[in-house]
Amino acid sequence: MAKKGETEAIRKGLLEEKQRLEEELAEIEERTAKTAEIEVAGELSGYEDYPADVASETFEREKDLAMAEAAEAMLGRVNNALDKLDHGTYGVCDSCGRPISAQRLKALPFATLCLECQERSEMR
Repeated sequence: MAKKGETEAIRKGLLEEKQRLEEELAEIEERTAKTAEIEVAGELSGYEDYPADVASETFEREKDLAMAEAAEAMLGRVNNALDKLDHGTYGVCDSCGRPISAQRLKALPFATLCLECQERSEMR
């Protein structure tokens, strides 16, 4: 288990990552809302859209959706790590109950599995 100072440093890093992800999600949401407004205005204008423009808009929308999905998944992992800190289970493998190495947690602060269990889960 991490010492008090280490735990607070971990918490600070996780909270910073949480804030960054929430800001990223807000930006994506804002961009998506603007795109929707532009699409509605375009539909009402009476002008035809060029196929290349429609394809480009579709690509950008799909890219934003994929980015939002990835950010939401990462935010879930960060929130899970913060919950584990609050409950005193941070750094304990969810599978085998052994400590997760400090080196692994430094590289991946929201890791829930020790390296051995992670490798086993990826082989399935």
